[in-house]
Amino acid sequence: MTAPPRATHPRRALAVLCTGLFLIGLDVTVMNVALPRLQLDLDPGPQGLLWTADGYTLALACCVLAAGAWSDTHGRRRAFILGLALCGTASVGGGLATGTGEVVAARLAMGCGAALLMPSTLSLITVVFPDPAARRKAVGVWTCVAGLGALGGPVIGGLLVEHYGWRAGFWINVPVVVGALAAAGRWVPESRHLRPGPLDRAGMGAVTCGVGALVWSIIQGPVRGWTDPAIGTGFTLAALACVFLPWWEKRHPAPLLPPRLFADRRFTTAVTALAWMFFALFGSLFLLTLYLQTQLHLTPAQTGLRLLPLAAALGAGAGASLLIAPRWGDKLPVTTGMLLVASGFSFLALAAPASGYGPALGYQLVAGFGAGLAAAPATEAVLGAVPGEQAGTGAAINDLVREVGGALGIAVLGSLLATQHTPHPQPHTPQGLLPQSTPAAPAAALPEASSLTFLSGLHTASWAAAAAALSAALIAAAWLPRHTGPAHPAGPARAPQLDSELPRNVTSRKAPLNRQRH
Repeated sequence: MTAPPRATHPRRALAVLCTGLFLIGLDVTVMNVALPRLQLDLDPGPQGLLWTADGYTLALACCVLAAGAWSDTHGRRRAFILGLALCGTASVGGGLATGTGEVVAARLAMGCGAALLMPSTLSLITVVFPDPAARRKAVGVWTCVAGLGALGGPVIGGLLVEHYGWRAGFWINVPVVVGALAAAGRWVPESRHLRPGPLDRAGMGAVTCGVGALVWSIIQGPVRGWTDPAIGTGFTLAALACVFLPWWEKRHPAPLLPPRLFADRRFTTAVTALAWMFFALFGSLFLLTLYLQTQLHLTPAQTGLRLLPLAAALGAGAGASLLIAPRWGDKLPVTTGMLLVASGFSFLALAAPASGYGPALGYQLVAGFGAGLAAAPATEAVLGAVPGEQAGTGAAINDLVREVGGALGIAVLGSLLATQHTPHPQPHTPQGLLPQSTPAAPAAALPEASSLTFLSGLHTASWAAAAAALSAALIAAAWLPRHTGPAHPAGPARAPQLDSELPRNVTSRKAPLNRQRH
């Protein structure tokens, strides 16, 4: 059997993987700017709008870890292709929808497709780029594209919605999916765990239920109130899952979340730093978009354009990390990057009533560069601590941390902002203001308040986000080792084996294997 095209065209494979990743980021945010138009057309009501915005994130967070483990066993390229196909099919359904239920169902299905798609994009990088130096560069590109997709949603979505209506937020996916599917079959190699153990169904169920309850509670907390019994029940279920999982995973022969991962200081520190970083980053995007639209009175499309400096700064920071991390290790760029993120919040925390666009621009340049500097090395640290045969699970953990941290950041910082205002609804600042498909309730609760009142809430929330980023910096400085190679001998430096590289005596995935180490 001949080697797949990735042997001679790894950049083309990376381009295909990043296309899928960009689609995920786009889908997370593109519908937010379409919600006011959708409300006029379908009259979904507040809960319908909320689930249209948040259903995608909820489904993605619930399913991503199980999907990552499934991809390790059944094939990462297969998961990538299935995720693309599901996203494309659901997008067609959403574009043809005639009622709110169909729109919400389409968004939930798209989130499930993204759960298959997202971890496979990162885990397949370990196949396409087995060399650590090349892989580090590819992870840097992956980090930039992830940010560009999320930031591209308000820009692209705003332009499309203004000219073609809310359905364009679904139809935009179809040509992208068709092109990516055709390219994936040609350029992306297949890989899988050659010796998978028994499926950890109880672990998958506990993670899905626990994460679902946690994310649902985070999303609904600002809507129902944090003292609502349903919210308390959701957090209780999440806590019970956290207690059950360590007990169960120690007893299962092929655990979904191997306990040895969390005994690895590099892994746990990188995961914790990423969680705090995305708490601050996505929470700040929520604050920033509200500032631009409620204080500077910009349209969604204009707001999206003024967020482009953040994308440029993210790219510059990721590029700088490629120069620093190979020589100085992961600790320096992660710690420095998070200190810059914390410093960037000072622009928003000290913004004056007549400051204009200056604080927003200053924050984007400083914090964006810091986030780009920290994100790629922290992601590489997570991947480097995971055995190569479990690359899909490691990538899924990385993705789950991003989603949960971001959702929590928007809910908490949005609530801090909303507490400064009286609870009169502002119908023209709905979910469309959000950069992430997480709760719009803080925005919906904001009244037509004075600039001073809004800025008071912005200052409080910004200082809280700065404290979160500073915590991540201190954690990285204290616990992240300088070691840059894989912590596990079978980690990503030894890529998961390709189907085309199987020993000749292997005729199927379940056939007996020789004793060659893979």
